[in-house]
Amino acid sequence: MNTTTTNNTVPGQPLAHHDPEVGQRVQGWLASGQLLAWIPILSQDNFPGTPPEILQFADRYQESMRWPIHAPEDLLQLPEGITGWLLPADAEDTDVACGVWNGEVYILGVKDKRTGRAQTLLGERFDVATGQVDDVEQSAV
Repeated sequence: MNTTTTNNTVPGQPLAHHDPEVGQRVQGWLASGQLLAWIPILSQDNFPGTPPEILQFADRYQESMRWPIHAPEDLLQLPEGITGWLLPADAEDTDVACGVWNGEVYILGVKDKRTGRAQTLLGERFDVATGQVDDVEQSAV
């Protein structure tokens, strides 16, 4: 992996839309040793070709889809190319998403395409009627 390391925790490299606050928050979570959870975002971007009504149905069971993250290196075991929410295991909501592309971990801030407002796990993720999926701003930690 040809990357730089921020705070010696998770390898990564800053991107054009880097949000230092999001990266620092995740670094703090990881440094504290607390258990984190990753939950796949059930969207057409992550699962193209899946009917929106199936994604909406599965989304009701998000709680059972939590993938435990015990240590920073666990992030590299996430499924390639699938964006998911990242949060402390005891938290209910987050505005941080995470994914692995080409063996690199990216920490993401999610914004709604229509409004430009930050989105959260408990907020609306995509509009089933239009099939429009929210944009993500990427920053690696």
